[in-house]
Amino acid sequence: MRDYDNMPVLDWKDLNAHEKASAQILHQEPVILQMLDNFDSSVDADSFGCQHQSDTGIFYNCDGYKILQQLATQNKLPGLNTVADACLESSSLVDIDSKQNRIIVHD
Repeated sequence: MRDYDNMPVLDWKDLNAHEKASAQILHQEPVILQMLDNFDSSVDADSFGCQHQSDTGIFYNCDGYKILQQLATQNKLPGLNTVADACLESSSLVDIDSKQNRIIVHD
C-alpha cells in the first residue's frame, strides 16, 4: 500500500486544478486530486490494468491516460483530459480512491 501523506493535494473546485496537476505530473511529481462530492469513479478497473486492494477498496497502478479519459467523459470534466495527456507524456500511473473521491497520480 502506498503512503499518500506527503503528496500535495489539489481541490478540483479550483478552476486551475487541471493545469496545476498537469504541471506537477510533467515534472514527475505525484499529486492528489480531491474530486467533487458527486464524482463518479465507477469503472471496470480490469480494463485499465488496475490492481485492487480489497481492504481499502482502492484501485492501484491504473493506466493514467486511459482511466482519466474515461472518467473525464463519464463525469463531463474536460479538464481531466488535460491531466490524462500529462499522464501519457510522463507515463504516470493512477490510483483511484472512491471512498474519499480522490485520484492519486504517481510514477
